[in-house]
Amino acid sequence: TAAYRSVSFMFHWLHGDAAYSYCAFILQFPECNQIRLVGSSRCSGRVEVYHRDSWGTVCDDLWSLTNADVVCRELNCGTVLEAKKGAFFGQGKDEIWLDDVQCTGHETSILKCQHRPLGENNCGHGEDAGVVCSDNYGFTKCKYSRTFVHDLHFAENVRVVNGSNRCNGRVEVFHEGQWKRACASDWGRDEAAVICQEIRCGTPIIQTDMPYFGEARHLLGVKTTCSGNETSLSQCTLKDFKETCVDATVFCSSNNFVLYSKAIRLINGTHRCAGRVEVFHDGQWGTICDDRWGIQEAAVACREMNCGNPLSVKYKAFYGRGQDQVWMDDVECTGHEKSLTDCPHRGFGEHDCDHAEDAGVECSAIKMGIETVRLTNGTNQCSGRVEIFHNGNWGKICNNNWGLKEATVVCKELGSQTSKSNAFFGQGQGDIWLDDVRCFGNETSLLHCRHPSLGDNNCGHGEDAGVVCSGIISVSMLFTSFLLPLMPQMNTSTIRLINGTDQCSGRVEVHHGDEWLPVYNVNWGMHEATVTCREMNCGDAVKTTGSFGQGGDLRGYKISCSGTESSLTQCGVRDYTRTSHDRIEEAVVECSGKT
Repeated sequence: TAAYRSVSFMFHWLHGDAAYSYCAFILQFPECNQIRLVGSSRCSGRVEVYHRDSWGTVCDDLWSLTNADVVCRELNCGTVLEAKKGAFFGQGKDEIWLDDVQCTGHETSILKCQHRPLGENNCGHGEDAGVVCSDNYGFTKCKYSRTFVHDLHFAENVRVVNGSNRCNGRVEVFHEGQWKRACASDWGRDEAAVICQEIRCGTPIIQTDMPYFGEARHLLGVKTTCSGNETSLSQCTLKDFKETCVDATVFCSSNNFVLYSKAIRLINGTHRCAGRVEVFHDGQWGTICDDRWGIQEAAVACREMNCGNPLSVKYKAFYGRGQDQVWMDDVECTGHEKSLTDCPHRGFGEHDCDHAEDAGVECSAIKMGIETVRLTNGTNQCSGRVEIFHNGNWGKICNNNWGLKEATVVCKELGSQTSKSNAFFGQGQGDIWLDDVRCFGNETSLLHCRHPSLGDNNCGHGEDAGVVCSGIISVSMLFTSFLLPLMPQMNTSTIRLINGTDQCSGRVEVHHGDEWLPVYNVNWGMHEATVTCREMNCGDAVKTTGSFGQGGDLRGYKISCSGTESSLTQCGVRDYTRTSHDRIEEAVVECSGKT
């Protein structure tokens, strides 16, 4: 094994009659300094290795988060944040020593990972690999009389691996002289809270659909039991687990660092819920091309960021041009996906764009708090069942005492000014967080209104509260117990506007029978546009022309309205199939805006 040495520093100073000292041991410098990072700091830069008396780079073929994590650990730089490709930190010179590096994640040096023979490669320096590490320096205390020590000691006995950043992934524990995998048996919130605190990543986020972080079948298992007030997993009860071990995982909020616990982020905006949209893939952040980017895609991005509803869709690098990869192009969401990466798209890295076409979004929820509000199962972005985010989960609101004042607060919190009160949007599942909410109407958040403790209720999901935000003030208390028997007779079709510049413009599509299909520009005019704008709560129709792109469907609908209907489904609707030579375009509309 490679030899390691330690370098120690001791500082002494006097203050009054007290003597103070500070010592630090910086550990794990590889023998002969065989690896280094060339970049903006000690723990981020282009990866270079030393061989045959010269420094050379690493090719980014097969370069991954796992490879980068080995580098960060070897340099005592904590855990990996990003794996960079394409000479992100500039092109090196001379030799390219490593190519096709494939680490398992447990090696002590990148040179111990599988790779081509040193010096054998098919790369140029435009493919030099780099890393960004969490920069965890190892400091320890000195014993000294009347000693004052800053303890900056980061976690050494635990590690979180295979996640999208250092704050999520599979949990491993150093126990009895070796690394072992934490088992999911009895693993819960207390254990997650301890490790999130220990690795300086805030608090745990409990997710119903935890991402798959792989399995460490080659490691022995350990069962961890914590009370929740420990500062390290090593202070919890650790017992070897002899049964079949399912790996324990954790997702932390990252609120002590500018990090991200999700595979999406918004960059360069005026607040955390606005900016250029970037997704995390293959160890790197990359942008999304604005081809087909519209309100449905923005809705998914806002919801994934816990940022409410989209206020506006941004095109042409509105928030500045990104760097590195363009990861996604031709993204087409229905608006109901949990993540942008669940939406159909060309495939990661497949695109015909440059960063002048980077997509962006501005969402309604601009506050930094974990708790926020959203509307689900509505006919548009401003209607639906009301849900709030608390304790890592979305939960519903009981409609006891639910009225216009409470609905008004919800609409204001989501960026609208006026509201209809309650509306039926189906039964939810899971927690019911609020009951007996009583607002004055001038609060800035539903959580500022009077209510019992979160989770304290005497309701079932047949009493879930809903809201429609619009310019028409009315109260129509529709409860599940009344409307459920009518459900088979209700028309469940909805409409949406595609590829517009905001929620109130774009191509018109109708959802019917589990699919979205376009409305064609046959008999399409101001009557039809008026009904569309009315149904979308978007004011008056302004135009029936515009450049919002074209879809590829040949099947769709032609619609004829009188202009007095409240929904397109009340108009004359007929199937329409165009031929490949048909020049009929899809219907579009531009409305005056939210009323």
